[in-house]
Amino acid sequence: MTGEVCHIKGARPGSARYDPGQIDVERHAYANLVLMCPTHHTVIDDDEEAYTVERLCKIKAAHEAQSAPIPDAEHAAVAEVFIQSVSNVGQSGGLSAYTLNASTVTVQSAPSTSHLTRQRQIQAVEHLWQVLRNLSSEFGLVVFVDTILTPSELEAYFREGKFARVADCIREYADMNVPLRKFASAGANDAAKERPFVTNRLWSVFFVLQGLYGRTALLLTNSYKESRFVNWRADSGCDQLLRAILPAQAVDHAKAQMTGGLRTAIDSLESRFLAEAGMDKPHE
Repeated sequence: MTGEVCHIKGARPGSARYDPGQIDVERHAYANLVLMCPTHHTVIDDDEEAYTVERLCKIKAAHEAQSAPIPDAEHAAVAEVFIQSVSNVGQSGGLSAYTLNASTVTVQSAPSTSHLTRQRQIQAVEHLWQVLRNLSSEFGLVVFVDTILTPSELEAYFREGKFARVADCIREYADMNVPLRKFASAGANDAAKERPFVTNRLWSVFFVLQGLYGRTALLLTNSYKESRFVNWRADSGCDQLLRAILPAQAVDHAKAQMTGGLRTAIDSLESRFLAEAGMDKPHE
């Protein structure tokens, strides 16, 4: 049983059904929340015309009318069973003390269980973020070269040896084992143990970021092997990774940049990671 606590009126600017006139207390109040499975959470947020605020409120009311609240004495026992499988998306504190209407029960988190679970979730998010910072450091030169050299200049480097004074900094990627060593050094091999403690969406963003670093590094290895620049912008693997998380417009924008596109894509993914963890970056 997997549930996501979703906002009827969006949690932040740009999110589905966001109401700028709504204050934070109202935005995160029980009346503005509805429990959804991950699949329908995505379906609903991708179709605002079909799923209006009014319709979602009716759906919520209909499901609650079918629910049979359990006695207070059983709340803790039910929470112990289900708390591990309830993912609270978009909240600033991980699993919260909201009442969750799940199927035919109304669950109120047991204080001790929810506290321990929340602490473990926070630990998992912090660990994954640290792995991402380590990956950023380990693969920093891949991003650096993409930031200062255009695809045509990189093509001239791999074919003719031009711009070597700058591009030779990535020569280590001629060894196909280098990306694997960098992943191990960044601690990525241990990241999977955090999977049960984070939401599906947050894990997906982490997975895509990890994959993007590995994929772009592999393309550089192939570039040395083939003596031509294998551009990540034209790579179907990178495209699939990015479009799994980012809107098409954001992906197209990053790929259209002749320099710095990889940095733009990574920044967008990191912002999405922080948003899913409830730690949004300030809007500029």
